[in-house]
Amino acid sequence: MRILQVYKDVFPYATGGIERYIHDLSRFLSQRGHEVAVITAGSGLRHRSASVSGFSVIELPSFGRVLSNPLSLSYGSAMKRWRPDVAHFHLPLPTAEVARLMDPGKTPFIATYHSDIVRQAFLLPLYGPLLRRFLNRASLVLATSGRYARTSPFLAGLDNLRVVPIGVDLSHFTPGSEEPGGHFLFAGRFRSYKGIHILLDAWRMMENPPLLVLAGGGPLEGWIRERIAGLPAAIVLNPGDDELLALYRTAAALILPSDRRSEAYGMVQLEAMACGTPVISTDLPTGVPWVNLHMKTGLVVPPGNAKALAEAVTRIRYDAQLRSGLSAGALERARGTFDSRRLFQEVESCLSEAASRSPRR
Repeated sequence: MRILQVYKDVFPYATGGIERYIHDLSRFLSQRGHEVAVITAGSGLRHRSASVSGFSVIELPSFGRVLSNPLSLSYGSAMKRWRPDVAHFHLPLPTAEVARLMDPGKTPFIATYHSDIVRQAFLLPLYGPLLRRFLNRASLVLATSGRYARTSPFLAGLDNLRVVPIGVDLSHFTPGSEEPGGHFLFAGRFRSYKGIHILLDAWRMMENPPLLVLAGGGPLEGWIRERIAGLPAAIVLNPGDDELLALYRTAAALILPSDRRSEAYGMVQLEAMACGTPVISTDLPTGVPWVNLHMKTGLVVPPGNAKALAEAVTRIRYDAQLRSGLSAGALERARGTFDSRRLFQEVESCLSEAASRSPRR
């Protein structure tokens, strides 16, 4: 099949959970013999293309971004020009959704619904009806967890909905031979919804806090470096892939303190679990606490509660038996439920099914 992936960015040109997922899925599909291209929005007015990991990346001209949405007029023409057998949209992406609605064409498509629009919710009176029309026209809409499907107002009631979780590369993320160290790890982009301010508040509550490693970068990096200036037990790192893997393997636990629905899944949880590392995460109405099961793969605390977060850190730090049991549970769940190759095959089947259909109207 000729498969077209549609999003605003892709790894390695941008880092993030969705960007990495699209890269890994596209690589898998190309290795299975499909011709794959990923359409993204570039950072300037030039049209560029490149080959990455066996698939094509097409960067469209863009006038910039407003509220994270690329301002590009080329999505519609690029989709028609490439002439795929099936297209795969990754949402939210209003620019591409509107382009498809304005010129439906004959290409069937599926959509993976990664997240509701949260920070830009004031736009929903305008955007909401367009999104509903787009989702109803998809051959299939893929939700990443049943919990998210049940709590999203845009997924409830769809007759073309399926749940296909995001997985983890079990050949890369594996337990190491080292004993877990004394550090706790935050990994991911430094964004407002990640709850990093709550995490730092929790560290200030502890009399003798363990080492906190904040691995990543992003819009809040300068602010975070200022905040940890008085915290000798916290450091900021921007690790490469191998360094991050070592940090996962030796961490006492990964902490995902996100406090908003923008955190729909938390792929870093899977990466840690596949390394045999327990997770401390928050009880958001999303897929986050479904991935990390309380007292089985880690601990789940109320979002926005620094005291509860500090207590969870202390439990794992000082209770070796608890940590050992959670470590074993995390590894078992990662291997049994979140093998990316098996889940990519499910997506491949959805794409093949859609390619055999006529577009929905």
